Amino acid sequence: MKDFFQRYSYQSVHLLLNQVAIGLFGVVLSLAAGMAENDGLKIVTSVFSIVFFLFLQFAAVWRVGAEDRVSVDLGKRQRDLLVPIKMWALANSVNYLLAILIAIASLLPDGGFTSTVGAVASTVTLIAEGMFTGILSVSVGGQPLNSYWFVYFLTPLPSLLAIVASYFCGLNHINFGGLFSANAGGKK
Repeated sequence: MKDFFQRYSYQSVHLLLNQVAIGLFGVVLSLAAGMAENDGLKIVTSVFSIVFFLFLQFAAVWRVGAEDRVSVDLGKRQRDLLVPIKMWALANSVNYLLAILIAIASLLPDGGFTSTVGAVASTVTLIAEGMFTGILSVSVGGQPLNSYWFVYFLTPLPSLLAIVASYFCGLNHINFGGLFSANAGGKK
């Protein structure tokens, strides 16, 4: 496990920072659409933010998979298909901690310390996962999706799919016509 943290902790923190940056971007777009009182635009901007976020996640992890491929080809390390899952878990540990706090606050009676913790966790989640704000404002069963505590356990899952797929593509040198390349931006 120490080897994992030494090798992949920087990339995992990078994934989390990308998420927060795109989260802020998503909140701003959602607020602008909300001020325009356009629910359709709010959903479209949210979908755009999510796709952009997943693209950034894909690009970052593809490079990690490509670097690992070199080590595997040289015989310095074994293929470990759990690497992207561990990276995702490390990068999303904050999301799941916040989801747990929101769930506890939602399931316990209102008032006092738990309500305050839930409110703070919801606010931090709004910023950290802001790309989902427009979609989470959609009403289902008479309530917006963001009022259901279990939704916060589901929002990190698209990132899991993107990270696993991109690591696999990088590890197997699938680069989509040069879009993701070890020499991207440099001379060939």
